[in-house]
Amino acid sequence: MHKVVYLPLAEADILEAVDYIAFNLDSPSAAEDLLSELDKTVKLIAEFPYAFELYWTDRPMKDEIRKVSIKNYVLYYAVFHDTVEIRRFLHGRRDRSRPSIIEK
Repeated sequence: MHKVVYLPLAEADILEAVDYIAFNLDSPSAAEDLLSELDKTVKLIAEFPYAFELYWTDRPMKDEIRKVSIKNYVLYYAVFHDTVEIRRFLHGRRDRSRPSIIEK
């Protein structure tokens, strides 16, 4: 099983998503559901890190990035020898065309 490490940017993305759902949309139960689904998915990634699809882009990237959908969000991560690095957790409609939105 791979060790899972969250980059600070990914942690901020998760907190932002949960806060928005819980407070702006006034749906704490939906926020809890999102966190629960995220937790299940990250555990699956730790066990089977290559199970999800590669993130393809025209821009050169230093690391191979994978992605998985979780409700209306997309989790981006990189796999290393014994570690999975959670990079971003973005809403599915967010603009990913800006350089380095996924790269650390």
